[in-house]
Amino acid sequence: MHDVKTDKTKNRIYITIGKLEGEAEMQAISQTVKTKCQTLEKGFTCITDLRKYEVQDDLFEDYVKQTQAALIAAGMSRVVRVRRETGLLGHFQFDNASADVGYHAENVTSMEEAEKILDEKAG
Repeated sequence: MHDVKTDKTKNRIYITIGKLEGEAEMQAISQTVKTKCQTLEKGFTCITDLRKYEVQDDLFEDYVKQTQAALIAAGMSRVVRVRRETGLLGHFQFDNASADVGYHAENVTSMEEAEKILDEKAG
């Protein structure tokens, strides 16, 4: 389960990743993100919703790194990750990948908090 959408008014991409069905879905997410971020202006922000994400094998981490690198190359300025309050901490897999790519995301536990952080920085 995944969803990728953009808000051109906010110059923001929203990436939601839940339970994934396999490599084909991983590839689809990566390609969709790469395509959609090209429709935004340089300096765009990103919210990644991982509240329903379940840790994947190492193969998925390669897709995460490729996608994160594409976001950086397209001009992403900030990213906030929305994670579960308790339970499986799948966001650590994203944290590890982003450290390798060269950026840091703030982790919060609600979409409202993520929006507030990025909206305050934009304003």
